[in-house]
Amino acid sequence: MSAAILSASDVVVLSAESVQSKDDDDVVQFNVSFVNELLRQLLRMSEISHDALTSYYVDYYLAQVENGGFAQFVYNTNWNARIVMLVKEGLAAMRAKRHLALFEKGEWLVSNEPSKLRRFLSGEFFGVNPERDRFDAITNQFYALNKRENLTKLNAAWLKSRPGSCVVPMENIRQEIQRRASAIADRPARQAEALAKAPRITKLIHALCEEAGHKLDRITMGDPRHEHEGRRCMAWHFLTDKGQHYMVESGGKAIMFEDERHERVTEIPAKPAGAI
Repeated sequence: MSAAILSASDVVVLSAESVQSKDDDDVVQFNVSFVNELLRQLLRMSEISHDALTSYYVDYYLAQVENGGFAQFVYNTNWNARIVMLVKEGLAAMRAKRHLALFEKGEWLVSNEPSKLRRFLSGEFFGVNPERDRFDAITNQFYALNKRENLTKLNAAWLKSRPGSCVVPMENIRQEIQRRASAIADRPARQAEALAKAPRITKLIHALCEEAGHKLDRITMGDPRHEHEGRRCMAWHFLTDKGQHYMVESGGKAIMFEDERHERVTEIPAKPAGAI
């Protein structure tokens, strides 16, 4: 594995710290975080390393089943054909033969009666749900199998063995992400399209940052317990190129504050939903 910053998009990028860690989950979760960041930077799946995506979705499969069973994976992916393919490819590549056989058993349960799958995906997950229970028939087998054929361990070993992998010190990871994001030729158009589809809160925060001359990096969390002018309200925290900030709505305005000193930065009219 090279320590160079590579320019090719189809390469697995790992942090040196995660590769050196004795915890297999560290390298798997680093890849998950890196792929999530590339998607947030508006790269398309076709522009991200196929191997990185394969590892990402095998881990997603594991997390979904451990959290809510095989049926939850089916429901939350909408049984997306590309995701299903990536999971199967990953299990085969990682030599998780028993997991692959079990996944294919679940695939048969899902695909055998398309009408039941459609009914399941269009309905509520919780409550009385015979389709969910039917798809969950393999879940207990999964738990027992994962104790003998640990997917995290297999995933980590496979990730580290990828030809041409780029191992980067953690301090340089942001640079690697930005280099890939800036290489998108139509990035402004993608940003405009994404913003047009974004929730109202995201649009307000973008507008506040533009008004203040800041560059928005990310929205980090919502705090429903924030107090503003003696009343409790929702505060949306976000990071810009000038530090941590938050937004509250009050008196028909969206107001941006600096996070640490709570100093007011700027404000704009808070247009109602549908007007932004």
